[in-house]
Order: sequence, then structure tokens, then C-alpha cells
Amino acid sequence: MKNIIKLLFAAVAIMLVWSCEKDEDQAVLSLKSEPTLKASATTLSLSSANANNNAITFTITPAEYTPAVETTNVLQFAVTGTSFSPLKEAGLSSGVLSKSYTVIEFNALMLSLALPTGVASNVDVRLKTTVGKGAPVYSAVQKISVNPYALISYIYAPGKYQEWDPNTANTLMSPISNGIYVGYIKFLATADNGLAFKITPQKNWDNSYGTNSQFSSGINTIPILYNTGGDIIAPGLGYYQTTVDTNANTLKMIPYQMSLIGSATPGGDWSTDIDMVWDNTQLKWTATATFLAGEFKFRLNHDWSQPNWGGLAEMLQLLEVI
Repeated sequence: MKNIIKLLFAAVAIMLVWSCEKDEDQAVLSLKSEPTLKASATTLSLSSANANNNAITFTITPAEYTPAVETTNVLQFAVTGTSFSPLKEAGLSSGVLSKSYTVIEFNALMLSLALPTGVASNVDVRLKTTVGKGAPVYSAVQKISVNPYALISYIYAPGKYQEWDPNTANTLMSPISNGIYVGYIKFLATADNGLAFKITPQKNWDNSYGTNSQFSSGINTIPILYNTGGDIIAPGLGYYQTTVDTNANTLKMIPYQMSLIGSATPGGDWSTDIDMVWDNTQLKWTATATFLAGEFKFRLNHDWSQPNWGGLAEMLQLLEVI
């Protein structure tokens, strides 16, 4: 029995020694050099006339580690002073050491940061390098001044509500031409399906989007099909906010009636809404009313549980919505 115990102790001791030797053999990852980032320009005034020209190139030197390991590198963009929150990212493929943008590409990226157009704004750019799930390391921040231009595109929604005429169809707008278009359509009751419509990229019938799907009480987003599919049938009567995503080929529709309410409205109370009308020419909600002394707010769908706006901060938010 004693010999068996001795043999067990010996086996455990050998395993401990072997484990220690293996630990000593494990490599310890250490940072050899910080990542660096260089921009080909630090001041950019972008113009649609040069949309396809090169705007800027970022050249990187990833962080180096001992021993050598594969790294993941991402460019990060943010408005100066925001501490990179929020930010936009652009990943670089393995082994790629530069990233170039055309004017139109970089302009769209800057607009996605909500930069104002026609004026110069400061933007911070940095390189983030990571190894596996380890903590990232960052390059020094590269500061650039960018003056972007407005980049707006449109599609259209001809339908029974306006006798299927693409020239006078309601407009859906993409403020930064990112493939997502939003507009407002009022559907009217008719004897021959006043809810039917289609989406056209231009004011003609050369190309269009249809669908083989239907909206329901639990479904407000459906797939759309390019140059195929039947008529799109709106969920109901009245105004609908219509959002088309040509990247995902989807259509979302939700009830959307803007109104005014309050002691300053002609009704003089907080129980009667003054409905606003969508002006498809100016692409704005409008209302004509004789106001009284008092207060008022904007609200959606005659319902206080839905978004409503009043006061400076909320009014600025409303301007972004309409």
C-alpha cells in the first residue's frame, strides 16, 4: 500500500513539473509598436462636380506585437469633441494598409456623421488595432477639416390615389443618398382600390418596384421586387409614412398624421386637433390657421402616447423629422 501511495505522489509530482514547464513555454504577447495613421489631406472641400475623383487616402501602419500575430484594423471617424461617440467605422481587409475614398463616397460618410453642408467641420480619424478578443490599441488621432455638399436623391410612388401618373406622384427622399427613402402619401377611398400603388426610380414607368406580399395588423414591413411583382396595397386610408430601403428591398408603412393642438389653435383648447397637410412640392407638413394667444404643440396621430413636439429642443427634433 505504501508503495502505491509513493507511486501516486511521484506521478502527481511529474505532472506538476511538466505543467510548470509547459507554462514557461507559453509565449507572452507584448506590444512592440503603436499603430499609426496618415491622411493624404487635412482640409477637404467636397463638390458634386468631382464626385468620382479621389478625395482622400488613409495609410496605416498596424500595431506590431511580439511574437508576430495577425491583427484586425478598423478606421474610426467621429465629429471632433465627441470622444468617438457616436462614430462610424470602416474595416480593412487583412494585409491592406491603405483606404481610399472617392469624393462621393467620403461625402456620404461625412453626411452619415450628420455634418452640416456648405460649411467646414472638424472630424477626428483614428486607427483601431485588435488581436482576437484582446483590448484594442489606437493610433494618434488624425484631424481633418471637411466641407461636405448636400447629396439628396428621390424616388416616386405613383398609384390610384393620383391616377397612376409618375409625373405627379408623391416623392420619397433620401437626404444622403444611402438607399433609404422616406415620404408621405394620403390614400383615399375609391370604388376601384384606392390603396394600390408602385415605386418608380424615375418619373416614368421604365422601371418599378412591386410586391407579392401584403401588409397586415402585425406586419408593417414587406419585401419589394424590382421590375416584377404586383401592385403594392397600402395598409389603410389616410396618411402613411412610406419608407423604401433599396439596399434590403423592403417597404415599411406606418400611419402618420401630423397635427397642431393647444390653446393657441382656432379651437382654443387641448382636445381638438388641427390636421396638417403634406405638401409634396415643398416636401413639408403645412397648415393654414388663425392662431390665438396661447400655447400649442405638434403631435402625431392625435395621440399623446405617440411622438409630440414643443419647446426649442423638441422643435429642432421635429425639423429633422419633417
